[in-house]
Amino acid sequence: MGQKSEKKSYVYILNTIKKTIMEFHFIACDQFTIGTLDDVEEFVANYPDFQTVVLADENELIMLLKLIKIPEIVTHDLNNSEFSKFWDLSRFMLPELDNQQFDKFYETWIQKSHRENNMDEYGNFIFLQGLSTKWNKLKYRLIVR
Repeated sequence: MGQKSEKKSYVYILNTIKKTIMEFHFIACDQFTIGTLDDVEEFVANYPDFQTVVLADENELIMLLKLIKIPEIVTHDLNNSEFSKFWDLSRFMLPELDNQQFDKFYETWIQKSHRENNMDEYGNFIFLQGLSTKWNKLKYRLIVR
């Protein structure tokens, strides 16, 4: 009986964690169709340099986007998909940050979000420094959840 109780506790903890974090996958490409979001394997094959940002909720996503000068986004719901939503950022450019600019962005993020300052959090956004220039040359920039 102790093992069943313990197993239920682990399931509860995992379900709680899933509810308290959300994964937002940033992608960029020249060709995009909704169908590429129907299957995780197809998603990975089509967008091999996708970057996952872990946030508490969509409010944090909006805060992040405002911080990188993307003032408004429209949510598109997905049906029959591995993913539930996507946001098209294609009319905006991602910031192309050098080391000093990235550190300033990160400090501001920590102050505004009140998130823990650690290497995981820092690594969450490092793609902005390394991929923005490449991604800004592509036709589509999207976030998928």
